[in-house]
Amino acid sequence: MTATGLAPAAHFGQGSREPYARALQAGTGTLTLRPESEISAAPPVHFQVRDWCAEASLLERSLLRSLQGPLLDVGCGPGRLLAASGAMGLTALGIDTSAEAVRWALNRGARALEQSIFAPVPQTGTWQSVVVLDGNIGIGGSVTALLRRCRQLIAPTGTLLVEVDPDQDLDTAYSAVLEDDTGNLSEPFRWARTGTAGLAERARRSGWTVASVQHLQGRIFCRLSPAAEAGRIAKPFGSGTDAS
Repeated sequence: MTATGLAPAAHFGQGSREPYARALQAGTGTLTLRPESEISAAPPVHFQVRDWCAEASLLERSLLRSLQGPLLDVGCGPGRLLAASGAMGLTALGIDTSAEAVRWALNRGARALEQSIFAPVPQTGTWQSVVVLDGNIGIGGSVTALLRRCRQLIAPTGTLLVEVDPDQDLDTAYSAVLEDDTGNLSEPFRWARTGTAGLAERARRSGWTVASVQHLQGRIFCRLSPAAEAGRIAKPFGSGTDAS
């Protein structure tokens, strides 16, 4: 794992010209996550804000139906997964450091808190499901630290659902910036990206067992169980083949 010039404790897309908040206010546009420095070899990632602000996709709703409540959404953004969870009758809570994202989620009738996942979280140790999608495994710039935090939060029989990078061999941490399509930049913040190989190694060291890996519609989802519960049968959420 490489790390280059890690930034101060800023949060995703925040500070300076506030591209994340601006994009959520507009409900559209493209955001680009890229290394602050050319020293890092991590390729840029492009996000379509409209997708975040839309309803959860059929695939995402299928994933949610395979989970049990109460559910914690780490880096919930504007709350599409929270809204879908509520519509299914799942008790859910979102965590996000962005005031604008939390405002979106609350306006959808969801429950969300404006805070870091590393701050005290209600119901610690009782969450039956924790979801970390949309690249949010990079929060804080340390996949291991985030996995260990989720291990503290989840119930002994819970499930952690993580979306990993499409590049299965990628495993890096770096100082990143977020840029919108008009050139507005955020302050640098710590970020990480990892594929299935990196996640498996960090999961093992963080008290998790990888129960399944699913390739669905060009996305990769890993289902993790607390290591002490490794023998239990996970509720299936797909056939294991690409559903595109």
